Amino acid sequence: MSASYKCLTSILAFCFLFMFCIPHTNANANEASPFSAEALQKLIDPVMQEEMNRLHIPGAAVVITHGENIMYSKGYGFADLEQQIPVNPESTIFRLGSLTKSLTATSAMQLVEQGKLSLHDDINAALKDYKVRGKHGTIALHHLLTHTAGLDVNLYERDNRQGLIPQWSTDSIRTYLERQPTVFVPGSKFLYSNAGLGLVGSVVEQVSGLPLNDYMQEHLFKPLGMSSASLNLPQDRTKLAKSYAYTDNDYQVIPYSGINFPGGGAVNMAPNDFAPYMIAHLSNGYFRGKSLLTPETVQMMHAKQFSSHERMYGIGYGFFRSETVNGVPYLWANGGIDGFISKMVLFPSESIGIFITVNAGRSGMEMHEKVVGAISQIIDSKTARKSLPPVKSSLSAIKELEGRYELYLAAEHGWAKVLRLLGSLPYTVEVKDDQTLVVTGLFQNEGERIIRKEFTQVAERFFQEIGGVEQLYFHKEQGKWTLTGPMYFSIARTEWYESGVILMALYIAPGILFTLIPFVWLLRYAVRHWRKQSHIITVVTPIIALLQSIFFLVQFIYGNQEILYGYSLFYQVGVTSMPLISVAVAVYLLIRICTSKEQDRWKAVNVGIAILTILYTFYLYYWNFLPVHFS
Repeated sequence: MSASYKCLTSILAFCFLFMFCIPHTNANANEASPFSAEALQKLIDPVMQEEMNRLHIPGAAVVITHGENIMYSKGYGFADLEQQIPVNPESTIFRLGSLTKSLTATSAMQLVEQGKLSLHDDINAALKDYKVRGKHGTIALHHLLTHTAGLDVNLYERDNRQGLIPQWSTDSIRTYLERQPTVFVPGSKFLYSNAGLGLVGSVVEQVSGLPLNDYMQEHLFKPLGMSSASLNLPQDRTKLAKSYAYTDNDYQVIPYSGINFPGGGAVNMAPNDFAPYMIAHLSNGYFRGKSLLTPETVQMMHAKQFSSHERMYGIGYGFFRSETVNGVPYLWANGGIDGFISKMVLFPSESIGIFITVNAGRSGMEMHEKVVGAISQIIDSKTARKSLPPVKSSLSAIKELEGRYELYLAAEHGWAKVLRLLGSLPYTVEVKDDQTLVVTGLFQNEGERIIRKEFTQVAERFFQEIGGVEQLYFHKEQGKWTLTGPMYFSIARTEWYESGVILMALYIAPGILFTLIPFVWLLRYAVRHWRKQSHIITVVTPIIALLQSIFFLVQFIYGNQEILYGYSLFYQVGVTSMPLISVAVAVYLLIRICTSKEQDRWKAVNVGIAILTILYTFYLYYWNFLPVHFS
């Protein structure tokens, strides 16, 4: 009887404990897990709806992974506005642009693991069909993966309008290397490089013997179950989202282009298929028991491999590094092509991956960052705020840093050098006090808005954004103050005569003047004819001006927009030779004026136009407008 009573008592006690623990445990789980699908939907939906309306984004998708699973996946808006086809994250294919670079880096690191590639040896040891001849020093895979190889900016013939992706990268890379020499010592600084990761893709091809798309299919996409992923545009375009530019209160479809350096930005896939890649990198290289990389390689890719200053977040292999406001580390990468804009963010400490993609040109990363920021705030709520003890300088020392810094995203060699004349991203640095700077400019996570941010000095000439994550470092390069920080670029301070506005004016003002001269000549001729005056008017001057004006107008309206796709042989030889022909005519005019004994009250004007023609053509030569290039 006693034993039965004890048994019954034990059973009742266990049941009571079980009933008590169920609600208690669930309550704790709900409180401790703000990353459930329901909680994420309540958090993300309002942000997406507001920002898509404000930024005129037709369609988007958000995928969030936690641990080894997709925790949240949702499509917003339309993949095709005309057909009213909604975005489906399981099946709608988006172009991911430069997120390809992370996949390319992973492919290369697989070959490093196998001993087929070396991170720090001369990259030429792995190449069979061409060689990389860096005039500033030996280039290694490490330099290519960290955007520090010193390769010139690749813009000319970067894309093609046919939507074609070359099966092999060899020809495109070889042509680029022959056309554009290196611009700085490898490893000395960062310069974002499509060519660099395009070259890595070609290296993977050279070493593996497979086209890059085939290599990724076999060693990345299939093992991870990324069934929709490909470097080629799908032949069946019904599942491929369209991208749009919003102008004049209307949406215009942006055509698909092909990219000639596939390793730098060619990948396409459905949003859900990007999740396994994030999970693998957050799980020591494993996805559902399959190994993508060893844990040691994953750690190497995520670690700081380069930074301009020891306190900067730095760059890994295939990932940029950053921290939340409270100092929680995360990894990220962006991508943009043909109006598609994507972002990946990984929080290794939380095993959380975030992927966001949109089909709207010119919307920037503003919405992406607000979604990431909302999740970051949850993570930060569990972390003590990072302190920023300021370092004071003398006011005169910090005032040295004031000025206008201009970022030129253009090449130093070849046809694309002309883009340096057509615009820059300016940053204005002002001193607030002996420890605070105010910087006005474009910051990638703030969309396309020019905004002001305040920074406090936390080390000598090193500044941290107040209430934010941006970092700035000031140092001298070739005697000039240089700002490193916004988008990791090194941006030189410019004097007034070096500013983009002045350089642009020197290009446009003479072009407009030459365009007006033939009309002035016609007017003068008509007046003389009406007055029946018999004085001969030279036709040489309007011929000079006509040649210059035709080139100026054709280049401004057509040529500058064609740089991404390349010029025809006729354009390279015929159209761009017009200024040189005008110089020959100008020299003839000067000789004629100097040897003529006739009195001409327009002599000074004609001499001035001839000299202007020669000077302007030399200016065009310096900026590589002509068939013969300065650099």
